[in-house]
Amino acid sequence: MEADRENKLAHLQGLLRLYPKVAIAFSGGVDSSLLLRVACDTLGPEKVTALHAVSCLIPESDQIKAARLVTGRDGIGCLYQAVKIYPLRWRDFVANSEQRCYFCKKRLYRALQSELKHDDVPRPLLDGTNSDDLQAHRPGLLAIHELSVGTPLAQAQLCKDDVRALARKMGLSNWNQPSNSCLATRIPLHHKITKPLLERIAKAEGFLQNRGLRGCRVRPLADTVTVQVLSDDRDQCVDESARLAITGYLQGLGFGTVLLDISSPDRP
Repeated sequence: MEADRENKLAHLQGLLRLYPKVAIAFSGGVDSSLLLRVACDTLGPEKVTALHAVSCLIPESDQIKAARLVTGRDGIGCLYQAVKIYPLRWRDFVANSEQRCYFCKKRLYRALQSELKHDDVPRPLLDGTNSDDLQAHRPGLLAIHELSVGTPLAQAQLCKDDVRALARKMGLSNWNQPSNSCLATRIPLHHKITKPLLERIAKAEGFLQNRGLRGCRVRPLADTVTVQVLSDDRDQCVDESARLAITGYLQGLGFGTVLLDISSPDRP
């Protein structure tokens, strides 16, 4: 297993050496963090730029953490650029159809690519899609393909377990961070995405995370809201004092009946 993983890493490094410079679509997650780190180790940090899309879809605390992963004292240490985007201006995204992720990814990556147009040395935009992602239903992958965004982790056949193992070996602080997705993924399809709703979800999840419930999700539906937590954290939610605190806070935000999803996966 270890030898196979090292071969995949060598393949990834070979793919990166095809370029004089690269830009990475950086989210702060473990996939894009590993890609960024390997690119810096392979090409040199001065030849790598982390392009970080910043918007209302990502809690501010997560945006700060992502920036620190690159620019902090013990960070990856390459060039970092925050790119502001405004998804609530996109009607096709706000409508929240089955193609929401496609519309979002297409516009987001176009915005990142526009930051590269005036480079003296052309840089490709690379994305942290891994090989497992290719097996899932992800409408955003079509946008990545249409825009010719590179996916070297997937090309090198690095799966989720490979990524986490290599991130741990390389000392990345977020190697065991639960997988995450934008706040819009909590909202039921065809329910309009609005700034107030995104803000309420962000506040609710922030409250839960401050109580130690990493990787939680808050999913509103009609007059109820469902809380998903990692399996190891479920006991914390059923304790009476915790239950009352969580219910009281979420209902104080304007949510209705609070439900706990005990069947959610380890990485909801």
